[in-house]
Amino acid sequence: MFRNRAQTLRHQRMMGTGERELFADGEAPCVVAFHGFGGTAAEIRPLLDSIAGTGYAVDAALLAGHGTRVEALQAATFDAWLAGARSRMRLAHERYGRFVLLGFSMGSLVAMELASEQPPGLAGLVVLGCALTLTAPMSVPFGVWQRLHLPLPDAYLLKPLAGDAVDPAALDLLVTYDRHPIRAAYEVYRAGPRVRALVPRITCPTLVLHGRQDHVCSWKNATWLAEHLGSHDVDVRIFERSAHVVACDAERGEVARETLRWLGRLAP
Repeated sequence: MFRNRAQTLRHQRMMGTGERELFADGEAPCVVAFHGFGGTAAEIRPLLDSIAGTGYAVDAALLAGHGTRVEALQAATFDAWLAGARSRMRLAHERYGRFVLLGFSMGSLVAMELASEQPPGLAGLVVLGCALTLTAPMSVPFGVWQRLHLPLPDAYLLKPLAGDAVDPAALDLLVTYDRHPIRAAYEVYRAGPRVRALVPRITCPTLVLHGRQDHVCSWKNATWLAEHLGSHDVDVRIFERSAHVVACDAERGEVARETLRWLGRLAP
């Protein structure tokens, strides 16, 4: 049974409409999913619908500061996102015993740090749009700020589009803030090196999916991750006709099929 929850708070600055979280009852392993920066579960909704439709349980909750007001995200930290995600993971473990962590973009960093802790019940890890490094438009200015120890302004960058996608129709599927809070975005940048240092501690079966046309996080993040994971059970797939929001983009059907094939291997 599906249980969707939409929040309708005033003063929102959102692009797109629809449910921002997804919860579905089902069988183990439960897929505990984490969305990207400024986004919602809508960024991975086509994939999650396929997973739930196959009979697996799904838990895709909003992370701190997301899906309400963009100002709430400005003060959020990576540790706050991690704490919320860890809470959802523990609930899944209590209810289903076995679970898979699935993360997109910023959510991939959250999922990887949790996987590096080797928690009980962890059956596998799925990484989409791996955000271990960001492309130059974001990484260069943040690198300057970090080196010069400059204070970050309480400022926002307007987003011209809801997301980075090759297929224009993919943008209609997204529910996200219409701007990036600078301070919170810096948290994502700083989390990259932190999580890269933890990657060798990830020993569970791992599936890495990335779009070749990604303008936010290079597809080379996926190959780097595969080479440095502590796991010997790693599958990597680069989708040639997709950009950053790979679960919604031109090859979303194949993304879902690849993930379901992989999940099928984890059955006890």
